Amino acid sequence: MRAIKVVFFDAGGTLFRPYPSVGAVYARVAAAHGVQVDADHVEKAFHEKWHERNGMTSLAGLASEKIEREWWYQMVRDVFSGNSSSSAASGRGCMDSPPTAAGNDGTPFHDFDGFFQELYDLFARAECWRLFEDTIPVLDLLKGKGLRLAVISNWDHRLFSIVDQLGLSAYFEQVTASSAMGTAKPGKRIFEAALEGMRIPASEGLHVGDSLEDDYHGASRAGLRAVLLDRHAKGYNGVVRIHSLHQLPDLLK
Repeated sequence: MRAIKVVFFDAGGTLFRPYPSVGAVYARVAAAHGVQVDADHVEKAFHEKWHERNGMTSLAGLASEKIEREWWYQMVRDVFSGNSSSSAASGRGCMDSPPTAAGNDGTPFHDFDGFFQELYDLFARAECWRLFEDTIPVLDLLKGKGLRLAVISNWDHRLFSIVDQLGLSAYFEQVTASSAMGTAKPGKRIFEAALEGMRIPASEGLHVGDSLEDDYHGASRAGLRAVLLDRHAKGYNGVVRIHSLHQLPDLLK
């Protein structure tokens, strides 16, 4: 078995997380626009709409920042209106005849476009994200051992700015974002493209991420070794898993 030369990491849920939460940020910005919402309610609605779309996977093959923005525009509208997300998932005219977005008491947004633009720009900045406490120590340790590091993430073009602002750019030779690449995990192509960029065979790469399907099974099917980061101890069976990145260096031995 070949030695691992490159360790690939997922981004959100693996290296960093929303801060304090998606729902809290949405509620804070909505309040600044005169609309009151419950942060927990928004958080739940966000995850429901996210799963309806199968996350960023629905943007695979649509590598356009304009389409990304439209996708998110409809996503945010759906969170505040409860309407179907089918048109957004297909990438068709999601700004035409938008559903009414309102707060918990039915108060509508008087300037939803302005609210959305502020929210969209905010999530491109480091203030909405926090590194996990194990991220920097483990990246330092792996880099000190001579391992090459890279990112493979289902994300839009804002990922590059986030990685840079969080001080992670110095660690990673390459950042592969699904929307920019035009293909998403768990498909093989995004892993193959990342391997090509790092100029290594799959047998010399290992991928670490928090999604059983996208990260663990996706990477495994592409020929990489894989480790599932199970931060919440969900107890997946039959997979190589760790509860913290601190366990990764010993596992690599």
